[in-house]
Amino acid sequence: MDKYCLSNIEMSALISFIEVAERGSFTEAALALNLSQPTVSQQIQRLERIVGVKLLNRGSNKVYLSKAGEAFIEYCQSGLQNVETGVFAALKAAQTSVNKVSLGLTSVNAEHCLSVVLKNFHDFNPNINLQIFEYPLDELIHGLQNQTIDLAWMSSPLPIETLHTEVLYKEPLSLVCSSAHALAQVANLTWDDICQYPIVLPRQGSNYGIRSVVEELFRIHKRSIKTVVEFSGAQSLRLILLANFGIAILPGSQVASNLQGKDLVVKTIPGTPLVHEVVIATNPKYSLSPEAKTLLETIRASVQLSNYLTFHGKSPGLLTASPPSGDLT
Repeated sequence: MDKYCLSNIEMSALISFIEVAERGSFTEAALALNLSQPTVSQQIQRLERIVGVKLLNRGSNKVYLSKAGEAFIEYCQSGLQNVETGVFAALKAAQTSVNKVSLGLTSVNAEHCLSVVLKNFHDFNPNINLQIFEYPLDELIHGLQNQTIDLAWMSSPLPIETLHTEVLYKEPLSLVCSSAHALAQVANLTWDDICQYPIVLPRQGSNYGIRSVVEELFRIHKRSIKTVVEFSGAQSLRLILLANFGIAILPGSQVASNLQGKDLVVKTIPGTPLVHEVVIATNPKYSLSPEAKTLLETIRASVQLSNYLTFHGKSPGLLTASPPSGDLT
C-alpha cells in the first residue's frame, strides 16, 4: 500500500474500529466515543475500503473480527499506543524546553551578593525559571559535566582543567566564631589559641575547595586540627557556630547577616593573610543557552556593583544592575 492510501486512513476510524471490535457492538462503541452509530459505521466502511478487506463480521447480535481484522487490530492498537507515547514525550520535551537556567553553588559561596543576583535576574527576566542547587564542589563539577547545571559558582582552584573559569571576586579568609565564644574576647589570636577548639569545615569529597585550603593552612603552621565538625549547608554552618560548637575559617561574606547582628564575630588569622578566590565555571563542551548567558551577565554586573559598594562602605542590599545588552559570548 502506498503512502497516498495510508494518508487516507483517519485516526478516528482506527479508534472506532478498535472500540467496535472490543465491545462487539457499533452502538456501544458509538456511545463510548460520543458519536452517532451511523458515523461509526461509515468510518469502519471507509477503513475497510482503504485496507481492501473485510475487517468485521456483522452477526445478528454481535460484531466480531474477521481473520483479516484479527491480524490488523494488533498493529492498530500498537500504533495508537505509540502515538499516545509520542504525545506524552512531546509534552514532556515542551515542558523541559521552557526558558530556564540552573545555577549551582557551594555553601561557602552561597551568601556573597546572591540575593542581589537573584533579584536583578528576576526583575529583568521574569519569564525565565531560575533553578538554584547548593552542592559540594565535586557534585557541582559532575553537574557541569552532565549538563544538569549550566553555571557553577565555586571556590578556586578546581580539581580538573577541562572547565572554563572566570574569577568573580577575591576576599580574605578570617576566623569566625560566636560572640559568646572564648576567642571572641581575645585581642591577638595565636595558633595555640585556635588549636584548642573544634574546627567547623564543609563536607567535601575531593582534595580541593575551601576545606583543603584550611587544612593546608594548619599544615603550614605545623598544627593539627583537634576536632572537625562538618556542615553541608549555609544554615547548618550558622547553627553550629551560634551554638558554640566550634570555630570556622571562612570568607566573611558567608556569615554577613550574623556579623551585622553581632551574633558572630570575625577575628584576624595570625600569619600571612589567606585569600579566597571565587569563580564562575562553565563547561566549554556545551554552548550556553541564551538564558544562561543572561544569568552570567547578571552575575558579572551584580558582583562588580556589590564589590564597588562594599569597597566604599555602602550596603549592597538594594543595588540594581542594568539589564544585559548587546551580544553575549
